[in-house]
Amino acid sequence: MNDEIKPSDLVDGLRKGLEVILAFDDASPQMTQSELALRIDLSRAAARRYLLTLTALGYMASDGKNFWLTPKVMQLGRSFTASSRLPRTIQPELQALTERCGESTNFAVLEDTEAVYVCCANANRLLSTGIEPGTRLPAYTSTAGRLLASFLDDHALDRWIKKSAPRAHTTFTVTEPATLKREIMRMRKQAYGITESQFEPGLRGISVPLRDSANNLVGALSVSMAVSAMTASSAIKKLVPLLNETAARLAQKL
Repeated sequence: MNDEIKPSDLVDGLRKGLEVILAFDDASPQMTQSELALRIDLSRAAARRYLLTLTALGYMASDGKNFWLTPKVMQLGRSFTASSRLPRTIQPELQALTERCGESTNFAVLEDTEAVYVCCANANRLLSTGIEPGTRLPAYTSTAGRLLASFLDDHALDRWIKKSAPRAHTTFTVTEPATLKREIMRMRKQAYGITESQFEPGLRGISVPLRDSANNLVGALSVSMAVSAMTASSAIKKLVPLLNETAARLAQKL
């Protein structure tokens, strides 16, 4: 929370309402009022009121017992895309990069221990990266997430890794804290990152940092591709320069 904002100035009902929306995910696409109450520490009566309010507004639907989000929730994300200069500036460059390299590209930011994907340009390939605007991944499994974590100081990085509580998503996922830190420190030294099969088997990510015209870190630009497409060294040689060229052009616009 912004330290300049006083708790007395906050509308707690709005905060809780947003928490209710965010409580629904892949693991819990539908919930009863009792399940929601347990998940975000609400009374059953309060959970019911929030669910009914969101249903009345069209953000949720119900069969009388279970509740789930409706497509109207997507308007919240579209409002950000429409009102923010950042995705409108980055998206055309991502599309151009995808056309040049023939691979899917994306832009992500680090939000606590998650990599949040803001913009994406998908290549015309059978391989689906499963990444679209709004996708959130454990940052320790994401090339962009690790690269952005490399900008933390050493003590903050240690705390970040501990808070991330790494667990295996594939047989290749790095979960040992010391090994994960070495991988992240290598990215800090190289000024780019590469990972393979960390969240999804057979998927490689290559990322570079994106800065604005004042040299502030904005996020990370990435290419997602099949591991089988080429060797890691060939991918680095081909794609890192293209990513850096795109980042340099964007830095002049941001």
